[in-house]
Amino acid sequence: MASSSAYIPIKGSEHPHPEGSRKLGPTDESQELTVTIFLRRRQGAIKPAAEATAEAASKRNYDRPPRETFVANHGADPAELEAVEKFATSAGLDVKASNSARRTVIVSGTVAAMNKAFNLQLNDYQYQGGTYRSHDGPVNVPSSIASYVKAVAGLTDREIPVTHFSTAAAARRRASTNPPNTHPLTPIQVAALYNFPSGTGQGQTVGLYEMKTSGGPAGYAQSDIAATMAALGNLPMPTIVDVPVDGTKNSGRSDGETGLDITVVGAIAPEATIAVYFAGAQTQNMIHALQMMIHPDAGEPVPTIISISYGWGPDDIGLPGFSDSEWNQFSMLFEDASTNRITVLVSSGDTGAFVESRTQAQVSYPASDPWVTACGGTTIGNVNGSNFEEWVWNDGPGGGATGGGISARFPVPSFQSKAPLPTRVNTGQAGRGVPDIAGNASEYSGYLQVSNGKPPQPVGGTSAVAPLYAGLIARINANKGHPAGYLNPLLYNLPATVFRAVGGAPGPVNNNYNDVKGYSVNPTWDACTGLGSVDGQALQAALP
Repeated sequence: MASSSAYIPIKGSEHPHPEGSRKLGPTDESQELTVTIFLRRRQGAIKPAAEATAEAASKRNYDRPPRETFVANHGADPAELEAVEKFATSAGLDVKASNSARRTVIVSGTVAAMNKAFNLQLNDYQYQGGTYRSHDGPVNVPSSIASYVKAVAGLTDREIPVTHFSTAAAARRRASTNPPNTHPLTPIQVAALYNFPSGTGQGQTVGLYEMKTSGGPAGYAQSDIAATMAALGNLPMPTIVDVPVDGTKNSGRSDGETGLDITVVGAIAPEATIAVYFAGAQTQNMIHALQMMIHPDAGEPVPTIISISYGWGPDDIGLPGFSDSEWNQFSMLFEDASTNRITVLVSSGDTGAFVESRTQAQVSYPASDPWVTACGGTTIGNVNGSNFEEWVWNDGPGGGATGGGISARFPVPSFQSKAPLPTRVNTGQAGRGVPDIAGNASEYSGYLQVSNGKPPQPVGGTSAVAPLYAGLIARINANKGHPAGYLNPLLYNLPATVFRAVGGAPGPVNNNYNDVKGYSVNPTWDACTGLGSVDGQALQAALP
């Protein structure tokens, strides 16, 4: 390793190790790897602003800024990019790509070169999930570039234990947890109940984030999509564009999640283009997928809406997921989405207040990020024309429940300053409240899906909520002629009549799950369903 006297550690770059992991020894120095170096925003850049009021929002330009404008206002300084490239080259690394909008330089080289370049020692480690490569202590960079290098991803190759949020319970546990006469619905039926405006989403591109989980790679079969669209009412096949990320492609085998996302969006916005991004489970893969969605290069799809139906783990500080510097990069990307007028919708989770801890209520990331709109779950039943009952979704263990709670990482954002947020269960800590809105999620009122040629069965989860509202925003964008963009400041300044408050008794009154105490329902905002389900036409009318 180089002398540490000329190096400065990157703040927050220590990578936490899973409990019980042990060091096996130095990684083979001839091994090749690729890493991504992240830079700060240009000095003097205009910081993206979250509008505090609907009035402020109405005065904004609602078109996506040209790429060159974004780069000038929010991207990396070209001189600093060049300095990082020179550092990499002098360290024996190959520069693969440099991107001012993404604020990144991607380099490749041997382990020996990486050890020297970042003044660290890469080692192999053993843990319950297998082996992985990582390091102890921080990542270091020369003092000449230390002020503007903010993170490095790819040195650690441990896969993130990810959960996707589509549910099809093995055991039917129907009880008093659902309204009377609850049965499977179609996305079109739910759109009518939620008073969605008419439209097809023509000209819009919805980006679907899909990734590898412990269950295998993400994917879908065209035959399953066609059969599902038929089961949902003989609907037309959507226009689907597959987008590989870092070499990860559509597996060709339906995983349950990907098909649900595609068919729900396709049902609501049949003339929108659905761009499906397939990512691996390493941090670098995940970031690259978001970068492609938010900062597309020439020839890549340009989403106006992003839907994410995955949980990357609880957002508690110090857990063995991402380094703090990587957490910052994820949140900055979602902030970039706001600046680029992209609406990001994220499922809040399917296991209530239980995420990992058996004793502490937690919230799932990225739903807890303040720059995304988190989508919780309800159950719809007793439908009679336009009338229906809607309860908090909590079918109990084996059946799923709406995720939600108070973030351990993110403070209360300005848009929630007037919301009646509880404090975090057990700790009394204040924080960002999850979810923001909610929609039909129970398997019992779910949507028929065909997976791997099997007969259709109802599938639910908050995975069904994010793409449903993605379809709504696609309709609204097409109808209004401008992208709706970041929703949260507007949502929290709208009158209560825009939302359907989801009550408690005789339905579930909390999101307790697996003996983890969660949060109670509330007539205005609660950590089960947020503001409630959305009246689509009222939302369209409220957008400038």
